[in-house]
Amino acid sequence: MAAFADPADEPARRAAEPDPADPDRLPVLAADVTAGGAGDGQLAEALAERVTQYARAARATSTWKAYDTDLRHFRGWCAAQPGAPVAVPASALTVAGYLAALADAGYKPSTIRRRLAAISVAHQLARVAANPAASPEVATVWDGIRRIHGARPERKAALETSLLTRVLAAIDDPPPRAAADPAAGAAGDQAAGDQGPGGPAGDAGAAARGRAAALAAARDRALLLVGFAGCLRRSELVGLDVADIDVTADGLVLTIRSSKTDQRGEGALVGVAYGSYRQTCPVRAWQAWAAAAALAGGPAFRGVNRHGAGGAGRLHPSSVARIVQRRAEAAGLDPADFAGHSLRSGFATAAARAGASDRAIMRQGRWRSASSLDSYVRPGRLFDRDNPSGRVGL
Repeated sequence: MAAFADPADEPARRAAEPDPADPDRLPVLAADVTAGGAGDGQLAEALAERVTQYARAARATSTWKAYDTDLRHFRGWCAAQPGAPVAVPASALTVAGYLAALADAGYKPSTIRRRLAAISVAHQLARVAANPAASPEVATVWDGIRRIHGARPERKAALETSLLTRVLAAIDDPPPRAAADPAAGAAGDQAAGDQGPGGPAGDAGAAARGRAAALAAARDRALLLVGFAGCLRRSELVGLDVADIDVTADGLVLTIRSSKTDQRGEGALVGVAYGSYRQTCPVRAWQAWAAAAALAGGPAFRGVNRHGAGGAGRLHPSSVARIVQRRAEAAGLDPADFAGHSLRSGFATAAARAGASDRAIMRQGRWRSASSLDSYVRPGRLFDRDNPSGRVGL
């Protein structure tokens, strides 16, 4: 079997956007590859393109991008094998061999499962009578891979209430000579043209850094608190517009226009109540950030430049993780323990510990099933009143 590149290089390979004209790109419908052609593709070119666009809208763009990349990888592997077996339609033995090669090369079971899903979807769209990804041979090999290489999923720490409060307290006391917002690009210790601490330009540079640090602090406080109390996913948090956040007498009403579990874009409303303490109140934090950044419309959460001004562009979902880690480190926590998802898992854990019902937590976080929620709330209920370890007379 052909050797693979180092699995650690996978994120870099996946970063490239698939070329729409790439033959390895998944054909969603026949029109995607036979526009203006014969058979099922007998449509005007413009209409055929619209058919393809609507078909691809059936799944998230990121999902198609991952499928396209995975199918390209599978085709490349097939081309490197003796006899160059066909990738689509592939035989069950070819798919099983591919999975085995991935496992031996050190790919995680989660990556192998996604690759298998891409192969399955490719064969479904190609209208192959017997999908090799669903064959008994492939299923048996996949079960063996999970048994041998399966590992407990790595979960980041939940940023529950006590930890979040600690992080927020550190925001109130920023380190001296705070840099501008890393989410918008690192800034140097001095603004361009600074002449040092004693000169006029140095004073101006220090003032700009101070404004940038203060504005970033207001933004990060609002982002952490709204993300936590709203039990939001990273993409939902940075996807909010100013118009999606309504301040009412009861608290914030967030309009979530689309999410991981709402691919049809039906939308959802999430209520975020006022906090009991001013320093940890998500409503007041949002109002303070909106006022400081003079937000009149557009993205609710955006970058801050080194001059202390808010940008126009929306934060990327990965920026949430960087902000969480940076603020956690400033509070004396290990940043490697946390990620953007720590806000969502932290809320579920804290709510479970406070005695909130599964139904209420599911409604806030928009989980579809109790089984999906269980891994989040279980840590918060390890030592509830039903724990029998404290009742055995020790």
